[in-house]
Amino acid sequence: MLQSLMESSYLPLLEKMAVFGEKRQEVIAGNIANIDTPYYKTQDLDVAGFQDALKKAVSLKSGSSESGYGLPGLISETMNSAQNNKSMSQLFPEELFQAADSASKNITFHDASNRSIEHEIMEMTKNKLQQGFVVGLMTAQMDLLQAVISERP
Repeated sequence: MLQSLMESSYLPLLEKMAVFGEKRQEVIAGNIANIDTPYYKTQDLDVAGFQDALKKAVSLKSGSSESGYGLPGLISETMNSAQNNKSMSQLFPEELFQAADSASKNITFHDASNRSIEHEIMEMTKNKLQQGFVVGLMTAQMDLLQAVISERP
């Protein structure tokens, strides 16, 4: 019953966002660490692909929650949870969480590298802000679930 309640919220999507942000932070940190390495090509995760998968997952989640609240809605969500889990794994394949060489968006050096400390710091800052927002939303969702479980107003 609790598992169904957790899956019917947006926590699984927030979890995917947190994992993506963590992986992306690691990749960007690797880019910064190799900023002076000759012939190094920067890497990144597929941000656009992840955003598309997230949009599809949100529309799937919104469509599945039309059953309403209360016991009938909870039963419907429980029956659909296995299907939703399968859909989630199809929407967020492992390839989205693996680094690939990023396209050259700035000056290409004589050694064919595309490094830019300014660009990497900017991307790291944006990613950190998004990560903080996601963690804040997860905390709010957990607080809400805690209030429901303990029957607090």
